Amino acid sequence: MNNYMLLVHQLLVHSLLLLCLATLAFGANRLSADEVQALKDIAKTLGKTNWNFSADPCSGEYGWITQADKYFANNVTCGNCTTSDAANDTRTDQICHVVSILLRAQNLPGTLPSELARLPYLQQIDLARNYLNGTIPPQWGSLPLVNISLVGNRLTGSIPVELANITTLKSLTMDFNYFSGGLPWELGFLPSIETLILTSNNFTGELPDTFAKLTKLKDFRIIDNSFSGKIPNYIQNWTNLKKLGIQASGLTGPIPSGISLLTSLTDLRITDLNGPESSFPLLENMKNLKILMLRSCNINGQLPEYFSDMTELTTLDLSFNRLTGNVPRSFVASRNNLDYIFLTGNLLNGSEPLWMVGENVDLSYNNFTITAGPVNCRPQASWNLFASSSKGNSSAVSCLSNKTTTCSKSWYSLNINCGGSGVTVNGIAYDEDTDANGPSSYYMSSTNWVSSSTGYFPDDDSSTDHFT
Repeated sequence: MNNYMLLVHQLLVHSLLLLCLATLAFGANRLSADEVQALKDIAKTLGKTNWNFSADPCSGEYGWITQADKYFANNVTCGNCTTSDAANDTRTDQICHVVSILLRAQNLPGTLPSELARLPYLQQIDLARNYLNGTIPPQWGSLPLVNISLVGNRLTGSIPVELANITTLKSLTMDFNYFSGGLPWELGFLPSIETLILTSNNFTGELPDTFAKLTKLKDFRIIDNSFSGKIPNYIQNWTNLKKLGIQASGLTGPIPSGISLLTSLTDLRITDLNGPESSFPLLENMKNLKILMLRSCNINGQLPEYFSDMTELTTLDLSFNRLTGNVPRSFVASRNNLDYIFLTGNLLNGSEPLWMVGENVDLSYNNFTITAGPVNCRPQASWNLFASSSKGNSSAVSCLSNKTTTCSKSWYSLNINCGGSGVTVNGIAYDEDTDANGPSSYYMSSTNWVSSSTGYFPDDDSSTDHFT
């Protein structure tokens, strides 16, 4: 028995020795020394204090790769590995290179590192939602980057022209920063760019004519900026577009007629256009639209009848234009999947279209013919008919007229406990405000005030908006 146990023990020892020899023979993935030093310098510039260099960055250990989601990420990924051929290296290690750095929402307080240029295989840099300041280093233009994300920082300055040298670049997202200046015309020669999001910055000037060449674009957003000039006609070249956002961009109208060629669009948002009035753009071939927002675009004339054929449409916002006439019966149909219909602040007339299908419908501030009795003033779930009739729109708001004409006294103040129950403080009674307001709602208090709400939060990743 003892001889048998001794034999088993010897076999185990030999197995372990063979395993160790195999490990030495095959080696491991490790980052080149130059790039390890580059990462140390990058960490210092970013203010990244928790990278653990006691482990090789390509090992995936000690926090170099963590579970990521759309909001948070703390990952360094390696690739482009080759076998070491160093004369003094007895192992066949795979020497790898950094190809991706994802540092989303890591509370980084530093600046953008020019040292990234020392990572010659880097394809992706994502520094979204940090506290980074300063400017984009022009040295980045030497990298084979595919994706650059700088969303939600405190970055300033203009876009360096050197970024136009990155022929591999597919996505450039730099929204919610303090970038300024004009857009370099050289960006129009980026051959691979598909996503260009510049929302919520301080960009100025006209969109460069060279942007007509960006025919691979799928997502273009310049919302909330200070551009000048008209929406360029060349957007009709962007036939691969799925999302187009020109909300409060500074550009003027009218909406180019060539927009009708963008039949791949699923999300079209254009708002706050100065310039001459224009008729409704021809959009009937945009069968894939889910969100259509043409708010405050100086659009006149009557409502088109083709929306009932847009069965994918969930949001339709045509508020604050100069639209006139009746709402046609074929405007929307029961087969539509509309969550929101906003026709607020137009000149629509005829009878109130109470037959209209939609979860939230806002017809406030129009010239509809008032129905008999106070029915158009009665609060209805997810409907806002406040000031929707021509009666009284020129002076007293129509929905208040029935209440104000029966007031027992004149009121010179109102007291509301916003978002709470009725309460008395220091002898002053504050009305309750517990009504669950929504995207299109009208509320009439039991005393001397009413409230009207219109609009919603379209991009907050929440299925329900909360209004107080």
